[in-house]
Order: sequence, then structure tokens, then C-alpha cells
Amino acid sequence: MSDISERVGGSKATLYGYFQSKEQLFAAALEQVIGHNADIAFSRLTGPGDFNTRLLDFAESYLATRLSPDSIAIERALIAEGERSDLGERLRQQFVQPHWRRLAAQFDQEMQAGRLRKADPMMATWQFRGMVEIELVERRLHGDSAITVHEVEWAATEGTQAFLRAYAP
Repeated sequence: MSDISERVGGSKATLYGYFQSKEQLFAAALEQVIGHNADIAFSRLTGPGDFNTRLLDFAESYLATRLSPDSIAIERALIAEGERSDLGERLRQQFVQPHWRRLAAQFDQEMQAGRLRKADPMMATWQFRGMVEIELVERRLHGDSAITVHEVEWAATEGTQAFLRAYAP
């Protein structure tokens, strides 16, 4: 709380006036970052046009957000907190998991429409995530800040194409 109040130029008392605990502040930050960015990515997936193109647009938007300094900081904090309490897992369940279930629901719709082969939509979601993220998220978590836009586009394109081949009807 001291670090945050120093960065924003206020006092800890002011922060505690808005958030009764560090947990509440962290949850609010997590909700803000994840919710806004997820809405942008999902607008690309559910918009008009060819499914393959929409999925690639979603992958690029998701991966760029996933590699952002804010997202990496949140991931690191969730991991660190996981050793001390169940807060990291609770926040992951509350703010992260719903977006993966949202993607699974979209994949289920695409399966029902015949654009993807029928399978477990949640498993397809995890496989899509793995194919798109490849090693970029791990590199970023370990401090590599030199990941280029070209690498992100390449990973999104290759991962999306591999996913579409695996789930072709």
C-alpha cells in the first residue's frame, strides 16, 4: 500500500478509504485490467466476418495483452501470493477463469455451427491458449522484455492455424 500511495501521490489512509485491504485493491486492479482487455479481444472474436480471421484477431489481441507489463505483473503477484494464501487462486477463479469459460462457450457455438469439429470446448480452449502462447509468456515472466510485435504476430498466426487444423470439421 505504501508503494501504491507513493506512486499515485496520495496517502495510505486515502487508499484504505477506498479499499479496506490490499486484497480488495488487488482484486479491483485485476478486474480492471482483465475485464477491459478481455472485452476488446472478445469483440474481435464475436464480430462480423470469417471465423478464422476473427479467431486470429482474437489471438493477436489476447497475446499482446497477455504479454503487457500490467498482465505480467498481475501474473507474478498471483503466483507469489499462491505460496502464502489462497488469494491468488480465489482471484484467478473470480476474474481469470470466467474469460476462459467465455472462450469455451464461443468455441461451443462454433462447434455447433460446424466451423469447428465437435469436442470438449474447455479442452479446445486450453489447447488454443497453449498453441498461441507458445513460450512467449514464459519468456516474459522470466524477464525477457525484448519480445517483438513480429514474434507476437507470428505466435498468434502459427498457433491459430495449428488450432484450426486440429479442430477442422
